[in-house]
Amino acid sequence: MAGEFFSDAASNTVGTLMVDYLVKPIERRLRYLFRFHKLIDDLHQQQNNLNREQTRVEEDVKEAKLQIQTQVIEEYVDEWLTNVENALKDVQNLDSRVEENKRCFRLCPNWCWRYQLGKEIEKKIVYISKLVEDSHFKRIGRRAEFPGLEFFTSKDILSSKSSTAAFNKIMEALKDDKVNMIGVWGMGGVGKTTLVKQVGKKTKELGCFSKVIEVVVSQKSIIENIQDKIADFLFLEFKSKTKKGRAEELWLRMEKEEVLIILDDMWNEVHLNDIGIPLNENGKGCKIILTTRLMKVCESMKCQVFVPIDVLDDNEAWTLFRMKANLHERVSRDILEEAEKVAKECKGLPVAIVTLATALKSTKIRKGWEVARKKLERSRLVEIGNIGEEEKNAYLCIKKSYEHLKKETNQKCFLLCALYPEDHSIDVENLVRYAWSLELFGKADSVEEVRIQVLEAVDYLKDSCLLLKDGDGGRYVKLHDIVRDVALWIASEKK
Repeated sequence: MAGEFFSDAASNTVGTLMVDYLVKPIERRLRYLFRFHKLIDDLHQQQNNLNREQTRVEEDVKEAKLQIQTQVIEEYVDEWLTNVENALKDVQNLDSRVEENKRCFRLCPNWCWRYQLGKEIEKKIVYISKLVEDSHFKRIGRRAEFPGLEFFTSKDILSSKSSTAAFNKIMEALKDDKVNMIGVWGMGGVGKTTLVKQVGKKTKELGCFSKVIEVVVSQKSIIENIQDKIADFLFLEFKSKTKKGRAEELWLRMEKEEVLIILDDMWNEVHLNDIGIPLNENGKGCKIILTTRLMKVCESMKCQVFVPIDVLDDNEAWTLFRMKANLHERVSRDILEEAEKVAKECKGLPVAIVTLATALKSTKIRKGWEVARKKLERSRLVEIGNIGEEEKNAYLCIKKSYEHLKKETNQKCFLLCALYPEDHSIDVENLVRYAWSLELFGKADSVEEVRIQVLEAVDYLKDSCLLLKDGDGGRYVKLHDIVRDVALWIASEKK
């Protein structure tokens, strides 16, 4: 019995092997020859299936992009679409070869050619069938990572003593459980945004917060816009259409997380409850860093820590200027001497240094630097080559602060200060006398009435970083030289 069993098993095994290794390969080769037209029909059927799936996936891609404009299509979807396009081109190529054979051999087929082509067609059928099978994706796309999520430090900005001290002060404040609102304050173009981006990058590296969110607020401070920007970072799609409903959704999302929110370029107080920002309590909720040109914003937002940003000192300013103007060591000494005088005219304001140095980068002779310096001294920065109407970065940055003064008394007081000589220490009491005698604020019943208006304007201008304190006591003020140039430029445009 055992012998018969093993004999039958051996026979079955041998028979199976013979079918697998002899019969099936022969059958496949014969199919290439005698079922050639059936293979072509199968290929066209799979081609139709693939065309249908390609259309469906492309429509899904369009729909995803319409739903969320920042949607990024998954790499495997793009790869599939590329493979489909190539496969369909291969089918067209195979069809062309079939038609060519028909014309050449008509009634008598070329069996060798048919065998080779049939083999290629069968492989292509299997490949296309797999593409059709793989066309049902669980996810077509995802939200993009916004640039603000991956903070960066510009290679063109150097750390200064002021920014380094400010950076350390912010990092210490973030460790303090009692601090949830930090105000970074300084004139336009001094480097506030660059600083808070550095802070954002560092906290992200250290894993201090589950989320680091940066929102540019700007002058209008529209609550819905701020809500939208925060929701984008959280990958949150609002269900509610009302401002209050959206605020509740944001609140619920963030109250149990540790979130750092950077509110950049604030000009007015905003109510965090209206936005939906829960302040940090017991280690959960949000900590806020805001940047502003106005001290009153820090005060109205009840910042527990104030971080002032100062201009660069002479050495820092010259190092940055040389880097941006491409003044390397091989540049002649006489050019460097004249260029350093030009750099000093920027008075340490980074945005002015970067703008001016970049514009003068192509200046290769001492005379060119000398002309630039003289034009700067005459407050004619706009005439220097390469600084056109659309490139007055330093001027426009400060002009924005001027335009935000709103009250005409503040604007007139600012322009009046610009009439003093460069680097002049301005006596506030003299401003009162000039304003009174020139009827700058209209007719007034007394000098005291004008004095009140001037003092209010001076305080507002100092808080706006357009006027600087000069000494103790508050009697004297002065204008940063670049700020004075902007004021004269504004006055000349107003005629």
